[in-house]
Amino acid sequence: MKTLSFLSLLTLVFAITTTNAQKVKMYKIWVTTVNQDQFKGTLHAANQDELVILGENFTELKFVPQNIQGIKVRRQGNVGKGAWVGAVSGAVIGAVIGFSSTEDAYITQGSGALFGGLIGGSVGTLFGAVIKSGRKKFLINGSKDAYLSLLPRLQQYAPQKV
Repeated sequence: MKTLSFLSLLTLVFAITTTNAQKVKMYKIWVTTVNQDQFKGTLHAANQDELVILGENFTELKFVPQNIQGIKVRRQGNVGKGAWVGAVSGAVIGAVIGFSSTEDAYITQGSGALFGGLIGGSVGTLFGAVIKSGRKKFLINGSKDAYLSLLPRLQQYAPQKV
């Protein structure tokens, strides 16, 4: 009986701590240098002296503000999430339109709803993915002052403040 009570208490504590845990939001970043070289990765940190991204194989790439031409940022997973929302929304709307507009003797309302749902879901997937693929753009032009003025916004996207 004591074991059951302990396990119940342990499960409750685990459930409470996991619901209050905060997820770390990761952002993809594209950095263009003043030499027109382009780097992409995951934003790691931003401070007054440098911008740090994690490139391929988790290698740290550090950029000083004077070498940064521009920065583009987008939340990871946004395109997939947008595609899912668009697909479901389009399928529901398409099914409703297909169901309500079927008056032909050869096509049943069920098949009209199915056809409408397929068409609406396909179109919704494309629109959702395109809408959520937008990137926030920051123009630095190698100016440390421009970088410092944008630093608070960049730090909102960085999981660490090095």
